[in-house]
Amino acid sequence: MTATDLTLLDDDNCFACGSDNPIGLKLKFRLDRKNGTAVSETVIADHFNGWKGAVHGGIITTLLDEIMVYACTSSGWFTVTGTIKVKFHKPVPTGKLLTITGRIEENRGRSILTSGALKLNGKVLASAKAVLIPIKYAENSLDIISERLVN
Repeated sequence: MTATDLTLLDDDNCFACGSDNPIGLKLKFRLDRKNGTAVSETVIADHFNGWKGAVHGGIITTLLDEIMVYACTSSGWFTVTGTIKVKFHKPVPTGKLLTITGRIEENRGRSILTSGALKLNGKVLASAKAVLIPIKYAENSLDIISERLVN
């Protein structure tokens, strides 16, 4: 199989948001279609450490990537990540309630520029910018992902 043969299928097994992934993060989201934003809150367990008590950088990147993808989904666009640039401001502790926010900065048609931030008690611990590639538009995107939304 080549990359051009790949059909993107949501099987609910996504590491970040899939409810069927037994080792996944199972993120839930609050989306604002009007403003193109997404918010999620989560506590990261110690088994996702890099150093003792600090979330691994790959997990931090995953959280930021996912929140920016969901910001796009809030406006109807299902996307894949083209590029992502993450800035690690301070260590992110495990076992604490984290808030992840994402927003659409600019929709250029063939790409969507986004930003994200990971916060603890309102302080930014990591941030990101990404270029996301739209693959499908669905007016009813919120209905499609309703099980991943905060009730």
